[in-house]
Amino acid sequence: MNCIIKKLLKEKIMKRTRPLVFWLYILLCLTIVPMTFVHLARLNWLSTGMCLLTLLFMSIPFLLETKYKLTIPREFLTALILFLYASMFLGTANRMYDVFWWWDKMLHGASGFIFAQMGFLLLMFLDARQKQDSGRSRLLAALFAFSFSLAAGGVWEIYEYTMDCTFGTLYQGVGIHDTMTDIILDALGALIFALLLYFRRKRVPSSLV
Repeated sequence: MNCIIKKLLKEKIMKRTRPLVFWLYILLCLTIVPMTFVHLARLNWLSTGMCLLTLLFMSIPFLLETKYKLTIPREFLTALILFLYASMFLGTANRMYDVFWWWDKMLHGASGFIFAQMGFLLLMFLDARQKQDSGRSRLLAALFAFSFSLAAGGVWEIYEYTMDCTFGTLYQGVGIHDTMTDIILDALGALIFALLLYFRRKRVPSSLV
């Protein structure tokens, strides 16, 4: 993982893309690395693995920018990095889900919005025609973003179920009630983004080019 960070520094991504976002990434990584060794020393394999996965997933957007010459929108990249940090590192590795009952709900609502924007950016990247700002393209983009977010929310619930069955965690709380609440929060976050996307006067910048 240190090799990934060194590679990003070597490529001087901060000069090519967004300095503040990159330095936020570096700052968060500096908080994760020492905790990884703490969990490792305590033989806490789940937390150690989640720390490493957090570092990996937070690095992926910057590696994609470097490899494919992309420019990911600054606001989305910032939100995505903070979300991964809050959910995987703070939530799972350091058990914030157990400390604060609302932690999971907060992240589900935020994830609905973030994954909807991810779906929108993916659509812009795959279909250049969607960059034309028309009523039809806005409707299609909004529907795709909303559907993509709900699908991502479903995958998250599968992840929580798998963690509960494998490691004995309680991410799904009291079963179907908790699961449905999470999906509703995902849908609300996705709906907010879809409505903003459809009713905006000017298309949200999509720099994935």
